[in-house]
Amino acid sequence: MYHLGVHSQLNKSFALMKKILLVVLTVLISGLIGCNWSQADLPKEPPEEVVKRFYFLLSQKGKAPAAEARKLISTKFGTIEEDTFMRWTEQYDPDTKIKIMDSSISNKKDAKGNIIARVTVEYSVPSAFGTPFTSKSQTNLILDEKEKRWKIDFMAETKDEESFRKAG
Repeated sequence: MYHLGVHSQLNKSFALMKKILLVVLTVLISGLIGCNWSQADLPKEPPEEVVKRFYFLLSQKGKAPAAEARKLISTKFGTIEEDTFMRWTEQYDPDTKIKIMDSSISNKKDAKGNIIARVTVEYSVPSAFGTPFTSKSQTNLILDEKEKRWKIDFMAETKDEESFRKAG
């Protein structure tokens, strides 16, 4: 009789382990099905580094650095003429300090089929009043799957209306 009690207890433990294993496998499989891409598909240069390089190039002033910075911009939704880009960016203060506060990469493609990285940047701009003006904003980057590079969404095509409300 003692022998049957031990056997019954082992069966209950085995049944519980099978249920736990089934739950774990279900979670893993549903996670894999929900993923549209793998981490192995990501570029070697992380989005934070692309953002840092972009602002470094803008701080260098001149046509050559601006042309290099312009290459870091996504052309998925259209291109920006070189002269237009120069006009927009020539006011960038080279003494501006940037600090990466946070970054994340979406684990699913958005409605337009993009894999988006979001980088929160803190800007510290010198002020005539002595204390620098500090502000935060989010820079979105789009994965260029052909080039295997992150590209800055300069025209904010991947930002939704809610993002603009929060920023304002």
